[in-house]
Amino acid sequence: MSGFNNRYVSIVKETTYGTDPGSGEVYGEVDDESIKHTYDVLQRTDMSRYGTAKSNTGKEFSEGDINLAMTTDDFTGLVLSGLFPTDTVTGSGDPYTHTFTEAGTDRSFTVKVGREEKEHTYTGVAIDSLSVSANINEYAMVTASMMGKAESVVGTLSTPTFADRAALYFSDAKIFFNGNGTASNLVKSISFDISLNRDGDNACGLGDATYVRLPPSQRREISGTIEFNKIIHTAVSDEPTYTQLTSADGHELSGSGVELKVQFGDESTADMMVFNFYKIRFEAPDANVSGRDTQTMSVPFIALYSTTDNKMMDVAMKNATSGAY
Repeated sequence: MSGFNNRYVSIVKETTYGTDPGSGEVYGEVDDESIKHTYDVLQRTDMSRYGTAKSNTGKEFSEGDINLAMTTDDFTGLVLSGLFPTDTVTGSGDPYTHTFTEAGTDRSFTVKVGREEKEHTYTGVAIDSLSVSANINEYAMVTASMMGKAESVVGTLSTPTFADRAALYFSDAKIFFNGNGTASNLVKSISFDISLNRDGDNACGLGDATYVRLPPSQRREISGTIEFNKIIHTAVSDEPTYTQLTSADGHELSGSGVELKVQFGDESTADMMVFNFYKIRFEAPDANVSGRDTQTMSVPFIALYSTTDNKMMDVAMKNATSGAY
């Protein structure tokens, strides 16, 4: 059983791309990870032989995901800063509020993974996407997808230390529509993905087998699905109704301010995470029935750039950390 003590994931922000800072690692309570060193195998096939006779190694890089329950610790704060690089801290004491926004200088990380006998180091890591899923009365779960330089030398295990923060669950949670101050009590589950579509090919340079610069982000895309516990014909708290969703022009929330607010935790507690979306376009609903099952309504959506608010979304997180990530 002692092997479990040597399983961990840590992250630290880099000052220079691809260079391990050597200290300051923050450990997260990760459920599982799939980060690995990989490379392209090039094959040379000529017309004179019936099979491939030559091969070589092409681009080398690392990639993979980490899965964890949503917490408001420093590990999560650093992961969020990989997608939202500007962190503005407000408050005069514990808890402080960190507001992560899309503008700012992109950043890279060194990620170290303990795997029972050895520690694996991945430098030049960029956060490519973040997925959040929450079902009623269950923990909210987070998946972060990463990509970085080829794996460094395998080293000696470290001794991890973890923050004592409670995981957030989808019972003490609220979802607000269309700027309405009253949370909807009709939501059964929600999931959404935030992707930067990073370009690994153009992070390479001639004469080097792996990335030489931070993989640049391309178009930011945000999409998700909300499931309601009933089909909505009459809104209670500005939820999208079936008639609105199936109208000729569809249904869009595009006023000034937050149009979809997903809140985990309560304002009065020290542990809270809020995702604010400023322009929402809903897609066609799914409200079919099956046998004796209760009828529900699932609604896909995409978050768009709001020209009124000059952003797509931001994230607020409360914890005891006074400094910006």
